[in-house]
Amino acid sequence: MRVDENTVRVVSDATQQRAQTARAPATGAVYAPNNTVHLAYAGAASQPDTTVATSSVSNSNSTESASLDRNRLETVVVSAEKRDERLQDVPVPVTAISAESLADSNQLRLQDYYTRVPGLSVTPSDFGSPQLTIRGMTTGGYTNPTVGITVDDVPFGSSSSLASGQEAPDLDPSDLARIEVLRGPQGTLYGASSLGGLVKFVTVDPSTEKLSGRVQIGGEDVSNGYSLGYSARGAVNVPLSDTFAVRASGYTRQDPGYIDNPFLGTKGVNEIHASGGHLSALWRPSEDISVKLSALIQRASAESDSDVNLGVGLGDLQQNNVRGAGANEHELRAYSATVKAKILGGELTAISGYSVNHVNESLDYTSLFGPTTNALFGVTGTPLISNATTDKFTQEIRFAASAGTTFDWLVGLFYNHEKSDAFEDLLATDAHTGAQAGSYVHIVDPSTFTEYAVFTDLIFHITDQFDIQVGGRESQNRQSYSETFIGTVYDTLFLGQTSPFVYPEQHTKDNSFTYLVTPQYKISPDLMLYARFASGYRPGGPNVNTASTTLPLHYNPDTTRNYEVGFKGTVLDHLLSFDASLYYIDWRNIQLQLIDPTTNLEYFSNGGHAKSEGVEFSVDARPLRGLTISAWITLNDAKLTETLPTTSAAHGVDGDRLPYSSRFSANLSLEQQFPITDRLSAFAGASESYVGDRQGVFTGTAQRQGFGAYAKTDLLAGVRYDDWTFNVFANNLTDRRGILTGGVGTTIPSAFEYIQPRTVGLSVTKEF
Repeated sequence: MRVDENTVRVVSDATQQRAQTARAPATGAVYAPNNTVHLAYAGAASQPDTTVATSSVSNSNSTESASLDRNRLETVVVSAEKRDERLQDVPVPVTAISAESLADSNQLRLQDYYTRVPGLSVTPSDFGSPQLTIRGMTTGGYTNPTVGITVDDVPFGSSSSLASGQEAPDLDPSDLARIEVLRGPQGTLYGASSLGGLVKFVTVDPSTEKLSGRVQIGGEDVSNGYSLGYSARGAVNVPLSDTFAVRASGYTRQDPGYIDNPFLGTKGVNEIHASGGHLSALWRPSEDISVKLSALIQRASAESDSDVNLGVGLGDLQQNNVRGAGANEHELRAYSATVKAKILGGELTAISGYSVNHVNESLDYTSLFGPTTNALFGVTGTPLISNATTDKFTQEIRFAASAGTTFDWLVGLFYNHEKSDAFEDLLATDAHTGAQAGSYVHIVDPSTFTEYAVFTDLIFHITDQFDIQVGGRESQNRQSYSETFIGTVYDTLFLGQTSPFVYPEQHTKDNSFTYLVTPQYKISPDLMLYARFASGYRPGGPNVNTASTTLPLHYNPDTTRNYEVGFKGTVLDHLLSFDASLYYIDWRNIQLQLIDPTTNLEYFSNGGHAKSEGVEFSVDARPLRGLTISAWITLNDAKLTETLPTTSAAHGVDGDRLPYSSRFSANLSLEQQFPITDRLSAFAGASESYVGDRQGVFTGTAQRQGFGAYAKTDLLAGVRYDDWTFNVFANNLTDRRGILTGGVGTTIPSAFEYIQPRTVGLSVTKEF
């Protein structure tokens, strides 16, 4: 069912029995009744997996109509545990977000829709790129990522902060079927850097059933926006034979800029230009073999970031960056090949992935270096330009099978190799024209990351109602890192060395074992109680800037142990569903980004322990014909359980809250469908999201930046006539200034980033 216009939660259909769902995934078969929703976008009548049954409905409109007739909640198939199964049957807290509904409501970036997911938070980095946290599992700064990211089960982005691995991609939903968010450690099936959870971007598969497509155009206006925004999206599915089909999609959009720079006399400096496309091909020569090829490319650029500076002479939604500072460009390319073959009574899956993530960002360091820059170069502008490219190749081979009704099992091998080239330039420029007057330093810091892993997952069917899932993963990673400073001014002033200064290449290696034990009891086909004992880890690695100092040359992995009890189900003849979980996460050997007080050099180290414990509860109901009411709340207590080392530059004592964690968050959504005639219907919906107060990163003192709570109201309404849909939307209706990050402890303490101001717009969609 739809929780709101952006989120789909699913409950089971009464006709779906456990024997039809729990036993089938090992061979790729999935029971798909007529009201099953696979969240396929752009009119493609396909499933998220190339081997699942083809009886699902072809588009969301027909699904809504059928469900409206029965006034029941719908069912969604997800692949959270690397097999297709009803969301109701997954013993993991999972939220599935419809990519189609995101496009319809113009919620295109992670920071636009993260409040739809319990426990998920988004904190932009200094450069504005999103950093993800689930259940408060972060220590802030630029440490290694705690949330894993995959595109079609292929890990994306670097596993290390040395190559900006903590920055998540903002994929436009045009090329996606859905987004799955898994909460809690996922180390057994998904490996490194998923100790907090996982975000899975799932693209739409081609279908051999029929020619289909979707075209959408839209426009928007943002409060304080300098110009209007626009978007155009299109997709087409073309079956070329009974066994071969291709699908192509593309988009282009302009997001209005709403930040002004009176220092330069410019308006709307954070206007975003984005475009991209997805091409995929599916060949299924027989029922036992399928091959899928996929290529995804997306680009986005902006003249400046969305930072708002608080200072003398500056008003609401204004900044004072020097010319060129804050500019950013992101490009991602993801290619994959998935081969599935039914052999030896099971299914063999081989997934090869290659991705390129290029980031070119800049930050205004004038407030830190301006006087020195003026004394040395006769100008004040001091932008830091960061340019990083990560090439990543992954290979996963897994085999799944069933031993009758006794147990299902899965075993796999995984390989990952990343090569990252990064460059940084601290420049002296004319603040108004951007003309370069000199250079402090040019920094070259290449790195590599290689991971090997073997994993297994077994589900023992003790009785028809009681299962026990057991899993394990052994991983080894090897890393290298070196750094070269080229710049006489910087080397002389700050390093006391002669340029160039080379830090010798550092090498590290560590091993980690993760486990999973999940007993689950099916009280009935629609009610499940489970317990989950799971672990996660993120790798350690080589340290920066430490080869010639007394600082540690490397830091160690940190690990989590998750203890969780969950209860989910549907009652009242499928008019009400609920999902509840109670969890405790023990986080050990936490990673910290520190600053040596003697040399002012940044480095990584390990601290003591932390914890995250809480309750998540969601409920969805259809009390009246066509009306859906949904709500969720989370209570979370994420804090240190040991005082940070006294030798560190970061101050934190036992009981201090972890950065950006909110003790209480909630969401309430309503949607009403209005059938008018057989061909005409209308709909209207509203969503209210609440994010509680938070604290910023740890600093050198007890003082930390506080972020107040905020609420955000979103509205959506429209009409459907045959294959046409007309939407109007208003996001952040009350124009709140909810703060995401900034302030004390960040690079520029006077800079903050807010949620997007009030945005209103419309879109027109045609499906065929």
